[in-house]
Amino acid sequence: MTERQKLLSEINTVLSQRNLKPLHKLGDASEGEIEVISLLDVYDHSARFFTDVRFGVKFPNGSEGAFTVRFNANGAVSDGAVSDVLINGKFAIVKQWRLPLGQWTYEVPRGFGEKLDNARINGKLGTIKIADLPLATLARELSEEVMASARIAPVTHLGNVAENSGTSAVVPSYFMVQLFIDEDKLTQKLKGSEHHMSVKLWDKATVRQELGNRLCDNHSITALALALNYLDNLPH
Repeated sequence: MTERQKLLSEINTVLSQRNLKPLHKLGDASEGEIEVISLLDVYDHSARFFTDVRFGVKFPNGSEGAFTVRFNANGAVSDGAVSDVLINGKFAIVKQWRLPLGQWTYEVPRGFGEKLDNARINGKLGTIKIADLPLATLARELSEEVMASARIAPVTHLGNVAENSGTSAVVPSYFMVQLFIDEDKLTQKLKGSEHHMSVKLWDKATVRQELGNRLCDNHSITALALALNYLDNLPH
């Protein structure tokens, strides 16, 4: 084993002990890459959500310094799933409070979907239930009664997109999930409560209009752009 292979193995052992995803390679400064030459610090202060790892690195110009990378909690298993949910043909958009921004946002559902991530890895989805999807807020707002009547149509993997390639090793999976819900139950739930519900059902035209406006977080814009592109390219 070469010194570089040994270093990579030692770093990945530290990462695996924390259930974080491994580094694929150290990089090579002579090839214009930022090269990892040591592991300096591991910051576990928020390990429930993420872990920051500070590496010693060599830059392409030959100088040395440090580079901190954020790893998703349990990233070795899942980087999370972002879901475009179409309910009876309309996109489900969730309004929720985001503390880091200090404001309400309009987003597509996201969370951790172990079954979805396993399907992406091994290529087999099998039978999937509502509970297997990261739809907690959606289920809470629409009620168990309404969601119990839902039928899942095909679940489509739209791809994996880096959350922030400059600072993070997080690459969540993007899916499109189509649900068909009893229209009478859905209408009754939404009727007269438009201003109080945290779930909105928007058609494609509204989604396009709100991209960059009320839809202003990277996860949602990415998810919806992938879904719209997929839907636009379906055979008519």
